[in-house]
Amino acid sequence: MTTPSATVQIDPTRIISPVDRRLYSGFIEHLGRCIYGGLVPDESTPKELITSSGFRKDVLEVIRDELHVPVMRWPGGNYASSYRWKDGIGPRNLRPTRPELAWGGIESNHFGTDEFIRWCREANTEPYICLNMGTGTLEDALDWLEYCNGTRRTYWADQRRTNNGGRDEPYNVKYWALGNEMYGPWQIGQLSAAEYTAKAQQWAHALKIMDPSIVLISCGQCGYNVWDATILRGLVKQVDLHSIHGYTSFGDRDRTEDAEYERGVFGPEAAEKGIEITRSLIELARIEIGATESRPVKIAFDEWGAWDETIGTPENGLEQHYTLRDALGVASWLNVFVRNADIVKMANYAQAVNVIAPIITSPTGLFKQPIFHPLRLFAQFMGGALGQGSSSLQLHVQSPCYEGVTLPPWIGTVRREGGCKWIDASAVLSGSSGSPERSIRVALVNRHKTESFAVHLNFLGPKAPTEIDIHEMYHQDPVAKNSFEEPENVKVEKRSEAWNDGRIVLKKHSFVLVCIPYTL
Repeated sequence: MTTPSATVQIDPTRIISPVDRRLYSGFIEHLGRCIYGGLVPDESTPKELITSSGFRKDVLEVIRDELHVPVMRWPGGNYASSYRWKDGIGPRNLRPTRPELAWGGIESNHFGTDEFIRWCREANTEPYICLNMGTGTLEDALDWLEYCNGTRRTYWADQRRTNNGGRDEPYNVKYWALGNEMYGPWQIGQLSAAEYTAKAQQWAHALKIMDPSIVLISCGQCGYNVWDATILRGLVKQVDLHSIHGYTSFGDRDRTEDAEYERGVFGPEAAEKGIEITRSLIELARIEIGATESRPVKIAFDEWGAWDETIGTPENGLEQHYTLRDALGVASWLNVFVRNADIVKMANYAQAVNVIAPIITSPTGLFKQPIFHPLRLFAQFMGGALGQGSSSLQLHVQSPCYEGVTLPPWIGTVRREGGCKWIDASAVLSGSSGSPERSIRVALVNRHKTESFAVHLNFLGPKAPTEIDIHEMYHQDPVAKNSFEEPENVKVEKRSEAWNDGRIVLKKHSFVLVCIPYTL
């Protein structure tokens, strides 16, 4: 039987855009065991796993030193729409316990603004706060901004100084979101697009008066919705980023069909279509408003991930144990962001620990789910921690296509007429011009469940390399998982091999990241 083949044409001169490190950002929410039992230890956690500030040391180190998360979004998510931030400051024994409306729990408020900022400092990540536009008021939002960023001797700035050991320096929180998913009937304080636009215009105006340096993020939907068009038309003068959300493996379908694998690995195609349409909606809003009057708004895909809502449920704290198939979907998500690096400037994986997350903890340890591996490799090599100065490259991929069932169903028709390519790819050129350490990193996903592919990396550089490094994630079972008992059942293996004119074999249902030396 003939092995199917594909070609990926790589031209280092065809640069799309610098890759923003913020593509590899994260998200934490007061839900399940994300905060309490995730970032914050259980009562039975041994002292050696707790930092002097009271956080889980092992979780913090993985997020900081392996995932290199540059920005962390908090407190939600749906939780944000009824969060009373003032309950979460001051002495812990005086903080009120409240019913939590988004997920049905009880909130102790032991982890509040000061703890979040302290955790971010220790994790070497920038804080990103989502404002409560559900039960919250504009006055609450202004007070919160004053508390975090105020430099003068004003009431809330002085409260911060008191709660932060008398230190004068502000927290300087840069990123502020104008609510979370305010379009949704599941949201506390749901608004129509017109209502949200009018409210957000008022909030944006006042918040920018309080602190003109902040980055404001509007509340979008999925990118291919009238809501996004309305919000952008109304806020393109005032916001810096427009958020959109999406999850693969989420939504109604006939689960008796033997198509869950394909639904999972091809789902990110819908996100790419959402980005494409949002790009056009931003351009349309700027044309209608006038380019000189509007802002060059970019996209923050600040909730994304793999989530099957029948597995990760509110009853189990949205804890979902992921498979290799899910990890392939995550790798394709990351390819989407790199390919669209000119318009997507932030992306926040939902969530960081325990809740539909790459890390699962017990009171005494943790293990890394299969989805952890593409997140780590992209963060380290594709414009993240070890890829400073990286630029996304425009690739030409020739590959056979899949023409079957997808989720959402329109992916194979509207998004990709003629089907979706089995081989999914992105690439970056890393290193500054003239540097001897320059390299090209190519991320390849073979989305075929049963067929390996002979892939030709057609390199158009001036000098072909002699040897390449390959990081490969593979397991013979596409639904293989990791666990405390088998933490490395699905893992990444690194090898070096001869260039061989750019010809490599991509195993069935596998992900590889190829590092190619680039010399002039």
